[in-house]
Amino acid sequence: MRKITIFAIAGLLAFASVYAAPQGNAVQTAATTLGAANIKTLQFTGSGRNFSVGQNYAPNEAWPPVPVKNYTALINYDTASMRLELLREVTGPTMPRGGGAPISGEQRQIQVVSGNYAWNVPVPPANAPAGAAAPPAAAAPDAQLERMLALWATPQGFVKAAMANNATTRSAKGGTEVSFTVGGKYKMIGTINAQGQVEKVQTWIDHPIVGDMPVETTYSGYKDFGGVQFPSHIVQTQDGYPSLDITISAVTANPQVNITVPDNVRSFTPPAVRVDSKQMGEGVYYLTGGSHHSLAIAMKDHIVVVDTPNNEARAIAVLAKAKELIPGKPIRYVVTSHHHWDHLGGIRAAMDEGATIVTHQSNKAFLERVAKTPHTIVPDRLASSKKPVKIETVGDKRVLTDGTRTIELYLLKGYEHTGDMLVIYLPKEKLLAEPDAFTPPPQPGGPLVRTAIPYAKALYDNVQRLKLDVQVIAPFHGNRTGDMAELAKAAQVGSSN
Repeated sequence: MRKITIFAIAGLLAFASVYAAPQGNAVQTAATTLGAANIKTLQFTGSGRNFSVGQNYAPNEAWPPVPVKNYTALINYDTASMRLELLREVTGPTMPRGGGAPISGEQRQIQVVSGNYAWNVPVPPANAPAGAAAPPAAAAPDAQLERMLALWATPQGFVKAAMANNATTRSAKGGTEVSFTVGGKYKMIGTINAQGQVEKVQTWIDHPIVGDMPVETTYSGYKDFGGVQFPSHIVQTQDGYPSLDITISAVTANPQVNITVPDNVRSFTPPAVRVDSKQMGEGVYYLTGGSHHSLAIAMKDHIVVVDTPNNEARAIAVLAKAKELIPGKPIRYVVTSHHHWDHLGGIRAAMDEGATIVTHQSNKAFLERVAKTPHTIVPDRLASSKKPVKIETVGDKRVLTDGTRTIELYLLKGYEHTGDMLVIYLPKEKLLAEPDAFTPPPQPGGPLVRTAIPYAKALYDNVQRLKLDVQVIAPFHGNRTGDMAELAKAAQVGSSN
């Protein structure tokens, strides 16, 4: 898990004294225009799209959009709490081009933050028996910072936070720029126009790949919603691409908002990173134990690791496990299956290891950028070592060999999840390692989500095209391996459905 400094601003908002403190005229005007002093709680509802951040089809494309039928935020500024409920929907047989977990039909998500705690509220399945106990809340500590900053980036929240954090102001194009720092290290910069409306808020959050990642929220089309001045259109970008685009339909001031931190969330301690291993052949190890898996392969005088996922902590543990299983040899190559952030999250640890990064040629420029991204909010190992990155690229095919063992890397074609997906084939073991294209269901014979079927079909078609003799499929998600017969069935090869 990435280490972040957790903070809440509730304790800083002593409004009786804060509002008496001198403030820039623009902040005072905005406070009056937006009713910041009188709005203790707020609800706003809309619809539009959110986007799968870090899951673009190519590293230089926008994040893939998913329609949002309902977007409802419920905020208590006095307790620094927010409950966000989204109803997303994919109606067609395929996902939008790019990544993101496949869904079909409606998907309801409930995300909550309160002070130092963040959690998700599981939504019971539609077929759950009547009277069944609701699933417990799932602690989400890594989401606390982003959600808390989103709370204080709302127009009324921004004004309240500016007043509580000794904001400075200066004239800027389009109005007044207001700047302050929360939690001792998280900068927020906003623009207030001449009408006292917050038009834009910028902040930065730590990300293990792109470092100090900019998050920018733009507000436009202010309207009077039952006595509350609020924007009718909200657009947010992360790392320069849209991540949220919502049209607001209703706003309510001071609704009842009581958000209580569940006991299991309050007492939650993140488990230590665990890397399990399963030997798949002589010198070949399948590294599991988390949500994302890796592969370690022994060569004559070095080690090849495939994928350093999630974050720096996971990557460090994976690299250490590889060296434990294959002692006395350095990790010379780390193969990245593709550029999606969940599978690439620990790549800077691999760079710090001194390994040569092997990736598809379309990903080279992005990795060169990643190697240089500033990590000042949460410095990582590479930020300290500043080791130069070494990258080798793959086109349609690349073979890594030591004269005895051969590792074949192939680009998946006709695959809409990403354009740079490399699968790993070990001819001696007849083993195919792949992420995302096919994750065997928890129980053999179970169906795939409808929108995941095209991915499985693409993998099956590529195996046939390449004439690979595959006996075992080692997916980089899920709880078990599979084989070609199961893949063919999941891909509905020869089926009329």
